Amino acid sequence: MAETKTKPKRVYKPKAEKVAQPKRVGPPAGETIPRAMLRTIVGVVTSDKGNKSITVVVDFQTKHPKYGKYLRRRTTIHAHDEKNEAKQGDKVELAECRPLSKTKHHRLIRIVEKAPELAVQVSAEEIMTGKAPEAR
Repeated sequence: MAETKTKPKRVYKPKAEKVAQPKRVGPPAGETIPRAMLRTIVGVVTSDKGNKSITVVVDFQTKHPKYGKYLRRRTTIHAHDEKNEAKQGDKVELAECRPLSKTKHHRLIRIVEKAPELAVQVSAEEIMTGKAPEAR
């Protein structure tokens, strides 16, 4: 005959008493602790078509390891613009942050310089005749 195994009875041990952890003390109400200096990058906005997203091109120079010539390079960065305030052509300052999406790892700190207003495009007809074209 096959013997059946029986489980041994479980013995409950008394739990150790929890030791009170000291509460974390922060700054007084209304005050903030200054954050560490963020690594910032300055670039030019190339696209602001996404909602709360901008594409920024950052130009930089790097020295060739063998020949010593300085090479111009650029990188494209996707950044988070919470208020949709940056427009195409603006010079902006970005800071690194946690990943916000697959490609967004930076956020807009401030607009360093606004882009100049787009000039009114003058048609060839206006130049040749000296007056504005008729409304069609």
